[in-house]
Amino acid sequence: MSTNARSKELYTKAKQTYSDKVLIHSRTVVEKEGYVSTGILSHIEGEMMEIEMTEYKSFDLGNPVEMTIYSPVGIQRLQSTVIGKAEGSIAVIFPVRALSGLEEKRESPRVQIDHKGTMKKTIIETRELSTGPENFEFIEDMELAIRNISLSGLGFIVAEGPRLKTNERLEAVLSLGFELPCWLEIIRYDSDGAQSFYGARFCDLDGLQQRALRAFILREQVAAYYRRKQEKASDNRTH
Repeated sequence: MSTNARSKELYTKAKQTYSDKVLIHSRTVVEKEGYVSTGILSHIEGEMMEIEMTEYKSFDLGNPVEMTIYSPVGIQRLQSTVIGKAEGSIAVIFPVRALSGLEEKRESPRVQIDHKGTMKKTIIETRELSTGPENFEFIEDMELAIRNISLSGLGFIVAEGPRLKTNERLEAVLSLGFELPCWLEIIRYDSDGAQSFYGARFCDLDGLQQRALRAFILREQVAAYYRRKQEKASDNRTH
């Protein structure tokens, strides 16, 4: 093998990436000031990870922690913060950028929600006048029922109104506990006859909008974490 070929092979190996799924079931040491505990990394979703451990009561919300993950792709060390605690586990922020080799294009986590929004649809109507046909343009406000959302887009239901077209861009305001004005591009359409379901991607969110959306999704993930733990505890009591 030539020197250039060997160098190329070594460079390719150095650039190999991995999915965050390979970290699941890894032994994880969690350390806060004056205390160390070991658990198992059991769940990763978006910017949150769950670590199952028997000493979960020793950690409090907001605790800064240092973690060492003994994974199949090597030892990963990172700093984080406790954002959730329930029976048998803690939840911490998943600082994605701190992990070397992690795939850059990770799928944006999609969370199920039940929120509202409005969208402006431009309607062009042609009317016959005495002087001939003339186009009239007006704006129709459409009510949205948002069913899921991610950093890249959302899925929503429209009960009534004009059909939206694929690749159409529309102005919207999402009510997520705060108002998020944005532009959406329609990428998918489905209908059951009574209502229309659409998938749309966000267009050109600025830094402030992205941070607000990321914080909202993280809060929803933490809420889902608590719901999972409550359902698991309920199932354990009934069996």
